[in-house]
Amino acid sequence: MQDERFTVGQISDLLQEPPARVSYIIGKHRIKPTERIGIIRLFNPQQVELIRQYLYDIQIRGGHF
Repeated sequence: MQDERFTVGQISDLLQEPPARVSYIIGKHRIKPTERIGIIRLFNPQQVELIRQYLYDIQIRGGHF
């Protein structure tokens, strides 16, 4: 599990959020991928948790994108 990496689509599926919303969070908070394979960005589990927290914060505040 330590070596696990996730694409934006996989993160979207895990968090049950639209891919555009996940991409928005990544861009807004300048979360850098841990690895790239061509144009595919890969993120580690800690970054997925960070993205989850940012999404949760937006839901709590009732903010819109």
